[in-house]
Amino acid sequence: MQRSTWLVSLLLAAATLAIPRAGDACTTILIGAELTRERAIIHAHNEEMGAKAVGRLWHRKRAHADPGTKLSVPYVELAAAPTSLAYWASGNAEQASGLGTSEVTRPYDSILVGLNQAGVAMGCNWAHSREENLKERGVRRYAIRQLILERAATARQGVQLIGDLIDEHGQADWGGLVYLLADPNEAWVIETTTHHWAARKIHDDEIWVTANRFRIGDDYDLASTDLVSYATDKGWYTPGDVPFRFDRAYGRPGKMNDPYDIMREQRVLELLRPKRGQIVAADIMQVFRDRYEGTPMFTPPQAVEIWRKAVNADPKLHRPINTNITQSSSITLLRKDMPVELGAVMHYAMATPSYSGYFPVYAGVSTLPDAYSQISAAKDPGSAWWVFRNLQQAGDKRYTEAQPKIRALWQARHRAQERERAKIEKRALALWKRGSQQEALALSARFTLTQAAETLELARELLKQYRPPKGQ
Repeated sequence: MQRSTWLVSLLLAAATLAIPRAGDACTTILIGAELTRERAIIHAHNEEMGAKAVGRLWHRKRAHADPGTKLSVPYVELAAAPTSLAYWASGNAEQASGLGTSEVTRPYDSILVGLNQAGVAMGCNWAHSREENLKERGVRRYAIRQLILERAATARQGVQLIGDLIDEHGQADWGGLVYLLADPNEAWVIETTTHHWAARKIHDDEIWVTANRFRIGDDYDLASTDLVSYATDKGWYTPGDVPFRFDRAYGRPGKMNDPYDIMREQRVLELLRPKRGQIVAADIMQVFRDRYEGTPMFTPPQAVEIWRKAVNADPKLHRPINTNITQSSSITLLRKDMPVELGAVMHYAMATPSYSGYFPVYAGVSTLPDAYSQISAAKDPGSAWWVFRNLQQAGDKRYTEAQPKIRALWQARHRAQERERAKIEKRALALWKRGSQQEALALSARFTLTQAAETLELARELLKQYRPPKGQ
């Protein structure tokens, strides 16, 4: 068999094996405020759900429930919160395929990433635990994500909510997940299994990167009460031998030190190290668009995405940060010296950031062009999702020619957008301090709406330029 044919067969086999079992994909970055130019905590996340996934971005208003109201989430019943916070959510369109998605459309089963009105940003990565998985028993991860956005007024409250849900009900359908939460005052990582969890607060001078493995060792700040005793009973830890570490005890052997994850984490730190103290959103955009350009490890887009098994089978393949299966990319700045409505702003890109521009979405606004929030996964020229995905697919066919030009256009647009953002925020803050909060919010809402519309329009123009003529 020729090498190229063998490689394609290997990639196809790896993808087939990986999709139902493992989401070896997302990359999340938490950055302490001391390391950023705006003295903002940064929560940044590339959400990767597979080549067939379809996404959307939508806003949910604040809601109220009568006393005694019950809430059904997959797969348990909970007491409804008296008041649910408003939030922005990015996630799955209905009837969309993707890693770990359900064929059944149901409530509390679509959110992947979000930012709520209190300035709590949330993302989640799959990992590999050796604790037994619960199939359709416990609280499904999508429900946990939505409950965080609805109920957590701080990142710390989000950590406790996750812990309480796992302690009482267990976590369903996947045995290992890492939740990463941040607000204007602090950031947390909480690593979870079916029945256990450990959480660590991120330092103000720290960059924390999570790929698809547990990283918390003996330095956790909060944890399940029986974390050590359960691991001891299972034979995963021997007291007195070495200090207890969550990752070593609960991580699946062979998955905690895999180059597939470690190289991604190291690459993020390598790219951000020269920027420490002056990190801005544009620096994270560069990271999220990275394919090891300019290095021997550069890997162009593949016809089949290079999953863990394929990468580990061929030393010439490298898993980049940027892939062609990204559903969304978000970079959220959380500033404590501003009203949260204006100080919490999510720079959002739909589909892969290689071909998508980022636009700002403020925690205090609630409107976007309808094209971004279309609930159906069906192909539709009026859907923002399909504009960005089609642009990516067209550009990948001419990657060497198209990508540098498209990336340069988005970078130039972001620079202009940032200059305008500084002016808008200065005006909005002045209005806020004078007591004209509604005028300040209206100003930021118009800016969000305009930038989202212009980003989509530029993507449409690029698609016309790079899409092959029909029949080719």
